Parts: sequence; C-alpha cells; structure tokens
Amino acid sequence: MHLVSDLVIVVGLATNLAVAQQSVARPLIVHEWGTITTRHAANGTPEGRLNRIDPSEVLPPFVHQYEPAQPARPSSREPLVKSPLTPGRPDVTMRLETPVMYFYPPPGSTPPPFDVDVRFRGGILNEFFPNARAGSEVDVDRVSVKMQAGLIKDWDGAVLNNYVVGSLRWQDVVLKAQARLPQTSSHVWLAPRRVRSTAVALPSGEGEQYLFYRGVAHLDALVQTELAPTELRLRAPANLRWLSTPAMTIGALWLVDIRPSGGSAFRALDPILISRDSANRELRRIPLFTAREYNSDAVVALRRSMKQTLIARGLFEDEAEAMLATWESSYFAAPGLRILYVVPQEWISYHLPVTISTPNELTRVLIGRIDLARP
Repeated sequence: MHLVSDLVIVVGLATNLAVAQQSVARPLIVHEWGTITTRHAANGTPEGRLNRIDPSEVLPPFVHQYEPAQPARPSSREPLVKSPLTPGRPDVTMRLETPVMYFYPPPGSTPPPFDVDVRFRGGILNEFFPNARAGSEVDVDRVSVKMQAGLIKDWDGAVLNNYVVGSLRWQDVVLKAQARLPQTSSHVWLAPRRVRSTAVALPSGEGEQYLFYRGVAHLDALVQTELAPTELRLRAPANLRWLSTPAMTIGALWLVDIRPSGGSAFRALDPILISRDSANRELRRIPLFTAREYNSDAVVALRRSMKQTLIARGLFEDEAEAMLATWESSYFAAPGLRILYVVPQEWISYHLPVTISTPNELTRVLIGRIDLARP
C-alpha cells in the first residue's frame, strides 16, 4: 500500500515539474505596431520638415522628450522635436509614429524584470513613455576611416543623416495585471490602450498598457513615386543597404484618394518585388482613379482590408482595431492622395532593431504611408 502511495506521489511530482518546466520554457509574447510617414512632391522628391505636425498630433504633456546635445552654435539648427510651432527641419524626411509594444506573459507565469532596447538607424527616438534612457551616436560601421579612427565619436545634432543611430533603453520593465496609468483625454493615446495585454511598470513608478516611442529620421520611403496626370509611377528605392536577401516583397499596398468635398476611392495593389539590382528601376505604373470609383463607402472597405492584413501579419484582432482607431483621421479622413503599404521585415530589422532581455516571440507590423502632393 505504501509502495502505491509513494508511486502516486512521485508521478504527481514529476507531472507538476513537467508542467512547471513547460510554463517556464514558454516565451513572452510581444506584439508591436506603428507607422512610418513620408511626403513626396509630384515629381517624387521627398519633402522635409516633417517634424512640424498638426495640433491634433501633439502628445500628452507627460510624454518624455529627448533632444540631442546642441552643436557649438545652438542657433545653427532647429530642434528635432515634433511640434505644430516649429518651422520644421529640411533634413527630417520621415516620421516614425506611434510604435507601441504590447506584452503577454505565459499563463500562470510572469518573467522577472527585463530590459528593452530599441535602435533607429538614420533617425532619433525623441518621444517615449514610460521614461527611458535615450541617446544618439554615429554608426561607425558605415562612416569614413576618419570616424572609425576616433576623430568623430559623437553626433551633435547639427545634421540629421542616415549615419545617425538613435537609441532607447527601458530598464527593469515589470509586467503587472494592473498599473497606474496617466490620465489623459488624448484619442491617440487612449486608442492603443483598448487591448487585452499586460500592463508595464518601471521602477520610477510610471506605468502604461504598452511601451510607446516615436521619432524622426532622414530616410526615404520604400518606394519612389512620380505623379503624372493619369497615372502614378513607382520605382524601387535608391538605397537598398537594408536588403539582406537577394529580393523581398512588399506584400500589401493600397492607393487611396480622399476628396476634401467628400467621397473617396481606394485600390488594393498587387505585391511588389524588389531585388538588390532593382535600385531606382521602375516597378509599376498605376492608373489614377476614375470618377466612377469615388463613393462614400470606400474608406469602410479600405479599413476592412487593412484590418484583415494586420491580423494576417500576426496582430491580435484588438491590436489591429486599436491601430486603425489611432490612425482613423490620418488614414481614412484626411483629404489627399496617398499610398499605404506593409513595411517588410527586412527594413524593420535593419533600421529599427529591438532587443528584449528575456526569451520572447516578437511580432512587428509597421504601415508605411506616403502622402502624394499633386502637381
């Protein structure tokens, strides 16, 4: 009888140990979404001064900011921070907007405090919450021998270019079922909270439903454009340094036109293949919309198409809905002609690498947006 009891105890302990080991072995699930925004003149020239934003895009006052050290003559440059009051800097040709990072620990297990590091090749990460350690440097792997020899070590913010690397580090991030969230009425801040993720908290006491950051860069869109009277011409980017494979595909694109007087049109485009030897080459010619294509339901169909794509790329349904709700105005209401596209992972991994100091499964989905100025 004792032998049977002892066997049951041993089997029970072994089962509990196996379950515990499986729980420990299961990684932290991390999901992220965001947008990169560019603006092109009709002839395709990338426009600068994108750190000048609309008043509706201003973040709540509790969001932290980072401005690189001033050069020798502080009056020689405008700040990089986004504001509706700044004239904007000509060298800011891309905005990295609202990347938010959600965390989902394994059931019944919470990882110990961990660090999250983000780097931005070609840009600066200058707005974030909760607070993080921000910095900027020169990418010594890509600059001249003089820089590698130590003659230039730090970047002073005088000229934004693709040799700059911005960085953020959140240290000792803790996941909590509930965290003290800052009070705000900002739609662009509240919309991303409507997700069933686990909240984050830092030793400082700051907490949120997600890690948030955004920045500015001197980078180009993933396609070049030229707007003709009856068509839009797309070319491969001139700089393909980020392409680590012989070729990659932009798997989902949408052409959208929203009229100021009402009515809109959209068209889902076929995937675009870009190879290493295709720099500057013409990829496609897309006819512009006819009058019959404009209607009041186009943005509803566009939103539905984008949501399906975001979920197919790995976001949970509530995350996809939160992203589209955050960008409701810019994607679906602001008048103008634009291209929206899913940013390939090759670009994300090169220009925006993330390191998380605990085992994790990371899914990242960025939407590229190109606003097209008419002739």
